[in-house]
This record gives sequence, structure tokens and C-alpha cells, in this order.
Amino acid sequence: MTRTDVRGRPSADRARSLLVVGLVVAALGTLGEYLTGVPGFPLVPPGPIILVAAAAAVALLPWRWAPAIGLVAALFILVGAVVSGVPLTLLATPAVVGQFLSALVQIVGLLLAVVAGVAALTRAVRRP
Repeated sequence: MTRTDVRGRPSADRARSLLVVGLVVAALGTLGEYLTGVPGFPLVPPGPIILVAAAAAVALLPWRWAPAIGLVAALFILVGAVVSGVPLTLLATPAVVGQFLSALVQIVGLLLAVVAGVAALTRAVRRP
């Protein structure tokens, strides 16, 4: 059963859990891009490392501002993806199935993480 606040909305714990899921999904998508041979990745891609470290921090740190770490990481990677244009280019070419699916997974994970991070932080601010 989902815990709810006074107004019947899902609790901050659920938003925080969705933030962690979004970060991990985005990391898997980024790793998929690396493994399918998308050009421009360094030998050790930092994106998945940043996202998994942020997911671990959000999941394990007990303080209420921990979701800020995940939100900043998701926004950092999302802005980098949009500025580079690589995921958007990959989404425009569905013929290369592995790269297309990896970019789709990455973007969906990042968007989920941003929305859940904003929700988790909003609830953290309102909590006494």
C-alpha cells in the first residue's frame, strides 16, 4: 500500500523511489549508447557513473535534501545530451535499432528523474 500525505497524494518516498529508478534507467540507456558504438564517448563514459552515484546517494542518504543530488545530476546529463544533440540525432534514425533504443531509454529515464526529482524536492520543502 502506498503511503499518502494528508491530502491523499503519494508520499515523498514514492517520488524519491521514482527518482532513483529514473536515474538508473538513464544510466542504462547511456551505457547502451556506449556499447552500441555511438561516437564521441571516452574510454570510460562518465554519464553512467554520475547517474549511478547520484541514484545511490538519493537511495542511501537519509536527509530530506538528498533528491537534490539526483535532480542536479539528471539535469546535468539532460542538458549535455540536448546541447550535444547526439540522443536527438539517434532518435531521428530508428533504423539503427540498438542506438535508437538506447537513446530512447536514456531520455525517458532522464525525464522521469527530472519530474520525480522536482516532486520529491517539493515535498521535502513542504515537510516540517
